[in-house]
Amino acid sequence: MHGDGDRMIRAAGGVLWRSSAGGAVEVALVHRPEYGDWSLPKGKLRRGEHPLVTACREVAEETGVRAVAGKRLEVEHYNTARGPKAVEYWAMHGPDAPFRPTREVDDLARVPLADARRLDYQGDAYAIDALRALADGVRGGSAVLLVRNARAVPAGRWHGAGGHRPLDVKGREQAESLRRTLPAFGPSRLVSASGARFADTMRPLGAELGLAVETEPVFGEEEYAARPRHGLTRILELADAGDATAVCTPGAVIRHLLATLAEDAGLDVREYPAVKGSVWALFFSGGRLAAADYYPALTSPLP
Repeated sequence: MHGDGDRMIRAAGGVLWRSSAGGAVEVALVHRPEYGDWSLPKGKLRRGEHPLVTACREVAEETGVRAVAGKRLEVEHYNTARGPKAVEYWAMHGPDAPFRPTREVDDLARVPLADARRLDYQGDAYAIDALRALADGVRGGSAVLLVRNARAVPAGRWHGAGGHRPLDVKGREQAESLRRTLPAFGPSRLVSASGARFADTMRPLGAELGLAVETEPVFGEEEYAARPRHGLTRILELADAGDATAVCTPGAVIRHLLATLAEDAGLDVREYPAVKGSVWALFFSGGRLAAADYYPALTSPLP
């Protein structure tokens, strides 16, 4: 974590934006008295922490805003005296909050997006450019999170009804990782296919957020195969609702949904991995898929 030799120092932050009264996009920059510069809010990962969690925590601590993560932006790589460093950024937004100066950050400025690239620390400029390139609907953080169910007890070792097959030890760990990390997207609704392994994947997250897990059979593998357009329509309805929704469904359903949505939108998404416990964050604009981020694991990258 502190960069011994060539060990990677990991950090994360957010490009926190809002719409001004005139409709222009403004970006939050923070002033660091130690360096005498204006930069984006960011900080080092803690052990056991996914970069998404770090980014939201740092934005909250440095700006006072409890922000929601949206599209993943740039990963900045550079060398420091302590070793190589990588900083991951996400587009973020949230309600304005009072700013309270700290020893690390003593001022906050809201700068028009067109001017934000002039910040003192030019290493952050790539993240500003990435935000500028996003469609308005993608910036907002509203998403459909396609969650592949966590690992369950193998069917050959389970003697009960197939729909009651529970998560195994690894699966419960994956569900805990989802609980710790997915609140970064601010989901307001949790949906799962029928079956214990799907609902159990989402229940820890539901307990964390105070949300019930709704069952929608259309996202089951057999039900989806029989009526794929119905499942696709349901995803688009959830996307149109505005707030983020997490949907737990089998890998085969995720892959078909992604392929269909990408083809309909003319996006070049060549691969559709969906390992157990993984997440696809889908962002929509104008009723079509505009961007997609894949998170193969929501564990910490730190040893």
